[in-house]
Amino acid sequence: MAAKRFVLVAQYSSIEPLGILHLSGLVRDAGWDCKVVLIKGDDYAELYDTVQNWRPDIVGFQIWTGNHLAAFRACNTVRGLGVPLVIGGPHATYFFEECAKHADWVVQASGFGFLQDILGGVLPHGVHFSREGRSEPFPLPDRDLLYETYPGYGESPIKSMFASVGCPYKCTYCYAPVFNRMHNGFLLTNRPVDDLVQEAKAILRRWPLSLVYFQDDVFGFNPKWLGEFAQKWKTEVGVPFHAQMRLEMTQHAGGDKRLDLFREAGCSGITLAIESGNAFLRDHVLFRHMPDELILEGCRKIMDRGMTLRTEQILGVPFSNLETELQTLDLNARINPTLAWTSILSPYGGTAMGTISSNYGLYRGNNDDLLDNFFEASVLRHIDGGPRDIERMVAMVGATPKDETLLAFRTEQRSATEVSVFDAEGTLLGSVTHLTPKDNERYCRDLVRLQRLFNFLPKFPDAALLGRTLALMPQQEWTWEGIGRQIEQHLVSANVENLSSWKDAIAAEMGYGSVLELPGPIASNPWLFCVVPAGGHLARRALEVGVFDPLLSTEETLDRLGTLGRRHLFEYGLYQIQVGSSPICSR
Repeated sequence: MAAKRFVLVAQYSSIEPLGILHLSGLVRDAGWDCKVVLIKGDDYAELYDTVQNWRPDIVGFQIWTGNHLAAFRACNTVRGLGVPLVIGGPHATYFFEECAKHADWVVQASGFGFLQDILGGVLPHGVHFSREGRSEPFPLPDRDLLYETYPGYGESPIKSMFASVGCPYKCTYCYAPVFNRMHNGFLLTNRPVDDLVQEAKAILRRWPLSLVYFQDDVFGFNPKWLGEFAQKWKTEVGVPFHAQMRLEMTQHAGGDKRLDLFREAGCSGITLAIESGNAFLRDHVLFRHMPDELILEGCRKIMDRGMTLRTEQILGVPFSNLETELQTLDLNARINPTLAWTSILSPYGGTAMGTISSNYGLYRGNNDDLLDNFFEASVLRHIDGGPRDIERMVAMVGATPKDETLLAFRTEQRSATEVSVFDAEGTLLGSVTHLTPKDNERYCRDLVRLQRLFNFLPKFPDAALLGRTLALMPQQEWTWEGIGRQIEQHLVSANVENLSSWKDAIAAEMGYGSVLELPGPIASNPWLFCVVPAGGHLARRALEVGVFDPLLSTEETLDRLGTLGRRHLFEYGLYQIQVGSSPICSR
């Protein structure tokens, strides 16, 4: 009898879809045939062709908040073709009732056991959730299926893996606190070290592998597990890896030992989040209780051990303003990480950040009008004075950073622009005022400008001053050439010597005999390419892929350069899978 057929559907990403990899391994182990279809944008044509021509018995969707509306329409189309359908993933976990309108089965949270029951024909239609799901073992992934279908993943020298699932922290912008409440508390699910070794060896037998990126939120959180991992990974796999962790995990003697084990095991770099350079925003808006001293010391410990470092930050959070964003830039300039990555806030409903944004009148939309990326203009209506007024009110009630005061305060919209704020007992503390539409539009524009250039700015002297200058440039001067003039003036004012040698060096790296031969866009603004490794290579690539197409707006040029620059810094900086010259500015 022919094997039954299952199709797994997810949104395409530059990072291989780890959940889909493990689910396809489960389908394989159950004896079913499986196909994976990854959706680019909102184009579901490949899925519809697969359903009509391959005729699967079941289709499973992994849905993320932000692309859920288009996914729901596709689910309805597939079900209209007579194929039973299951929805899982983050959106199903937190918005299961909405998903249930478009599926036969909805699986909340961990779903390996439920999928086994669906494949076995014993799970009734409906919504399914189990608090015991976190203890389910991970099936070994079917990488061959994904890599043969989408060769780019297989050809990449970087492969992603999960070593653990779970996070104990309470960041307001994340659903992890909701997930923990659903399960009556935090539990870290560590995969057995031997499973990770087996998975890595399977990749090495067939696919290129120069680096493993562990996508865990808090890799190495369990010291005992980390000790076993460090010994076995180094001796049995021997491939460098990159990991994500929290700065709190670097503290004290225990943090030192953890970082030493990271390095001994072969960790070449770490990604961690700072989110804001403003202490009030970190404590009371983001719920990330990390003083500057901890941030600076933790980052120093990592880099002193020879590991690369990526910091992550969010622009445009509630009660931010240009001053707080420049504090974030300044803190990164003091840290000097390999890469300073930035996003712009999406205030997802159901998170504490979504509640704060709604309570203070900053956002009246819902998840249906949010995108599934974090680089577009802010959707918030921001506050005049940033944290000034709300910080004073928090101080009035004597709140500590861990009191979650902004959630405890009551609010009342008094006018189109004013929100009154009361303490938990109903005493009026004051009010906050929204920016005018014109000023809000200007601030949102400033955020996009900073976000597009943030990869480069911390490498310049007096980075915050340069950031302010660029953010406030008049629109008519906001051109690629105008940005170059402003940076050059800034460098001269900062007493940077031998700027002509920077131009000579970039010309030489690009293969030109003289600066007179530099293409126009590079001649008019070489400076961004002088602060990154292999800057001449990045400049050549920017020309080759049309970053400076004259038909593009300045925003489109910077958007393309930002994406290209991040990838370049991944390869030549953070992951070090390519070798290039040191930054010209450091010579």
